[in-house]
Amino acid sequence: MAEEKIDFEKSLKRLEEIVSKVESEILPLDESLKLYEEGKKLIASLEKTLKEAERKVEELQK
Repeated sequence: MAEEKIDFEKSLKRLEEIVSKVESEILPLDESLKLYEEGKKLIASLEKTLKEAERKVEELQK
C-alpha cells in the first residue's frame, strides 16, 4: 500500500507539472502532444487507483 501511495503521489505531482507547463508556456506542437498523451495516461492511472481505493473503503464499511 505504501508503494501505491508513492506512485499515486508521484503521478499526481507529474500531472500537476504537465498542467502548469502547458498553461504557462507556449510550446511546440510536438511537445504539447507528448505532454497531453502523458497526462491522459496519468489521469487514467490515477482514476484507476482512486476507484480501487473507493472499492476497498466500501468493503471495509460492510
